[in-house]
Amino acid sequence: MVGYRVRSAQIAFPAAVLLMAAVLGSCGGGGSSPAASSVPVRGVSLSPQGFPADYSRLPDFFTEIRGIGNAAVMWNGAWRDNSVSGVGSGTVPAAAALVADGASTYAYTPVTVFGWRSGTTLYVLVPSNPVNDWTNDNACSLYRSMLVSFVAARKPPYVFLGNENDFYYEQDNVDYANWLSCYNATYDAIKAASPGTMAGPVFNFEHLAGSGALNGWTTSHWGALTGHDLGKVDVVGMTVYPFFQHDNAANVPATYMDNLFSRIGGKAVVVTETGWPAENLGGLHPPWSTSPAQQVEYVDRFAAMTAGKDVRLSNWTFLHQMQDDGSHSTEWKLFGSVSLRDNTAIARPAYAAWFTR
Repeated sequence: MVGYRVRSAQIAFPAAVLLMAAVLGSCGGGGSSPAASSVPVRGVSLSPQGFPADYSRLPDFFTEIRGIGNAAVMWNGAWRDNSVSGVGSGTVPAAAALVADGASTYAYTPVTVFGWRSGTTLYVLVPSNPVNDWTNDNACSLYRSMLVSFVAARKPPYVFLGNENDFYYEQDNVDYANWLSCYNATYDAIKAASPGTMAGPVFNFEHLAGSGALNGWTTSHWGALTGHDLGKVDVVGMTVYPFFQHDNAANVPATYMDNLFSRIGGKAVVVTETGWPAENLGGLHPPWSTSPAQQVEYVDRFAAMTAGKDVRLSNWTFLHQMQDDGSHSTEWKLFGSVSLRDNTAIARPAYAAWFTR
């Protein structure tokens, strides 16, 4: 068993991105609450060619997204621009504003995920209160006021509070209860400011369900989900990586996520991240198959997994391949090639399949 962890690092955005966010700041928000549709909305995360070190090709990224039609762009990052010190807590992160404000100009559905941890490290403390957990009422107040400011100005279709929160439930289920209290208060404030915005948490399916045997995840953590008052959850966000459970995409059953759907009482779902790796990067030699053909097969299996379910929107993890920063990080090895374009920006076969299936 491999024992890797799911991607949860917060991406730091350089000055070029922050400048573009300011330019797009007057473009308006993402619109009203989306209704269920028989036409799936498919998207990718904010992943221009050269990321995460180089964001100079962001205009090309947004132009391509506009050309796809019925597409989405997802941003997942820290809830404040200075994630470590907390300076500026309460202010909307520039990259979140960038994705939300560009939606009307570039004709996509924006998805924003406001995280507060990376691995086992929490980013909760604020200058007025150094306590780095969810007993910190000052942090919760600032988290809430930031989100209220964000949704009141932009009326986005979706906001997600925390990323892959099941890992924190496993890490500290006592403080997780404190997080749920903060979540509930924040949810109420979001709905008061923007009733049409759908709000919810994000979990990783394989870790939540204990369905990641190839990654050493065989213990479920459903309490992270069932601890929620579902009356304060409009939409359940999920990251879904079946290669942690099945060594071949063809083996992923249509019933793969049924134990989630049976627990959420008809709630809408947004798959914030999914995909299959096309390459074996950095000599990782994982126990699952990697190839462009596996990606295409997974597109078909994903369609079967979600058929007939209220899955409003799904994002392939990356448009462009993640670039190695020289460290050969496990994150890059695992997820770098979960992209629809290869390292030379050529579209893989899954590109057309994902946006048309």
